[in-house]
Amino acid sequence: MELHIERDSGVPVGTQLAWRLRAAIERGDLAPGERLPSLRDAASAAGVNVNTVRTAYAKLEAAGVVTTEQGRGTFVARPASAGAESDRRRELRDEIARLESELARLPLVPRPGAEPAGRNPAGARLLTVAELETVRDVLAERVDELHAARAAIVGRLQGERRAEAERAPARRSSSSLSGVHVRWT
Repeated sequence: MELHIERDSGVPVGTQLAWRLRAAIERGDLAPGERLPSLRDAASAAGVNVNTVRTAYAKLEAAGVVTTEQGRGTFVARPASAGAESDRRRELRDEIARLESELARLPLVPRPGAEPAGRNPAGARLLTVAELETVRDVLAERVDELHAARAAIVGRLQGERRAEAERAPARRSSSSLSGVHVRWT
């Protein structure tokens, strides 16, 4: 399998590598269940860094084209195995993106003892469906907490405004013949 990369094409080398691998799979050069070259072998063949290959493989896995088994390698996805799990991953990623977007719009209210959550570093393994569901559940819980905190703040502000309005003396205004408003309390 040829993994030639054109360094001055303007297309990132990782993207080119992912395209070449996907094309090889679609042409049938790599059959379902067949193992892809190891990260080191693919990096050597393409003349790129191992992390570039890792990223390309992760893109292909996210697209459901390949699957990675820890300790065994990366394999061309079988059509049946890619279907339901791939769809479920996509649904969970979409839901997580929606929740993250909602969190970005809400005011920050720190949780006692909570550490900020970090993103997966580049080249890290893809999360399993169960792990994605956990991330989704944690994000949904945080959105609910922030909505409750916002509702409490709004309620407190509305109560303060009502109390202030009740304490303020009534003011009247009247128009004179010259069109000048005169106020008295």
